[in-house]
Amino acid sequence: MEIKSPLTTGGMIIAFAVIIGIVIGSFSAPGALLALILIPVVIFLVLYLVWAPHGIFAFFLEEGYAKIIMEGDSFHDMHIKRKGKYLIDNYDVVNEGSGWPRKKPPFCILGMVPYLWPFRKVYTYNQRWVKFKDGVKEKREEVLDHVIIMPYVYGVEVKDAETEGKVPVDMMIEVETEIFNPYKAMFQIKDWNAAMTSWIEGATRDFVSQNSYEQIIKGELSENFKGHIINKVEKTLEKYGVKINNMAVIQVVPSNAEYEKATQQKIIEERKKEATIVRAEADAQKEAIARMGSALQMVASATGQTVEKLSKELEVNPNALHTKYKEPFTIAMDLVNRNMAIDGKAYFEMKMPSNTSGSGGGTDFSNMMGAIIAANKIIEQQKKEPSKSEDPLSPTPKGEKVYTKQEIDDLIAWGEKQRKQ
Repeated sequence: MEIKSPLTTGGMIIAFAVIIGIVIGSFSAPGALLALILIPVVIFLVLYLVWAPHGIFAFFLEEGYAKIIMEGDSFHDMHIKRKGKYLIDNYDVVNEGSGWPRKKPPFCILGMVPYLWPFRKVYTYNQRWVKFKDGVKEKREEVLDHVIIMPYVYGVEVKDAETEGKVPVDMMIEVETEIFNPYKAMFQIKDWNAAMTSWIEGATRDFVSQNSYEQIIKGELSENFKGHIINKVEKTLEKYGVKINNMAVIQVVPSNAEYEKATQQKIIEERKKEATIVRAEADAQKEAIARMGSALQMVASATGQTVEKLSKELEVNPNALHTKYKEPFTIAMDLVNRNMAIDGKAYFEMKMPSNTSGSGGGTDFSNMMGAIIAANKIIEQQKKEPSKSEDPLSPTPKGEKVYTKQEIDDLIAWGEKQRKQ
């Protein structure tokens, strides 16, 4: 079945209305009056509902778009519709309240702008562009009768860009642009979108060639890349009425499948290594806290204080606490060192810090926790690599030993004897 054009369809409706009007009007004066009302109403409805949506005799302005009117093959006029913006005489789109003289707006009826069709027509053009959806490139092509003057995101794909080490990579880049002068974008350059894509591709290859494969793949230079592209492209693009609002790299992959596989494997190995380090540090810290708890318990037993009270004093001022209980802490830490060596099945000596601070001359006890953590890391490493002469069947001590007051007293006495010698 043949589909009639909007012009033909509208003409047939109007012709039918005229015939009906003539018939009705021929019978009486009221019929003639009704015909005079009916025919203009039908013509307006055809213009509004059938012809204007197709740019015949009139057109509609849509929010966020500009319409260009051609007279023959030459530019005649332009109209826009965007909230908070208006058009000035050089066809720049500017903000409300900017102070620029406003270009005369078109005559409008219910959002419809009449014009002298077919002597003047709405400008149409073929537009090709790229969009990225879920990391997949989509090529689009459409015949448009408007110019987008609101921000819009276009995709730019760069293939086989070589890094500093001659490793090829593929990149997907999204660029948010905004046309601020539709006349320049349409008539002062052949295809502004194709030109922008070409310029960004060239600037991207230049940037990639100056940086390493690892830096590009890991996205370490995203801000530098953005600044490089804008610096290279923006000023040229603005000559043609287009500005770049924002841009981002959404995907970088090696062009070669072998490189991609190797990169993925390297990332997996690095993450495993990071997880191992974090786990080891957490275990060492946990062990160090347990050791400090043992030392506090021993000092509490020797001095008659509670562990809770000593813990609070330790949090407030570690140096002051150690100065106050220097003797028992020295002996307690000596026992902690020996106990750690027993647990690790290797001798390790951790000396108390000898530097002093403040008028009281107390030991810098805040370094003690760091020393314990470092010692535990070494012992953890020794546990992972046991001595070959070690008896694999020998039992490993489990848990912390609880020391009695008599044992603490004996330890203090032993420590005093050792220092006198």
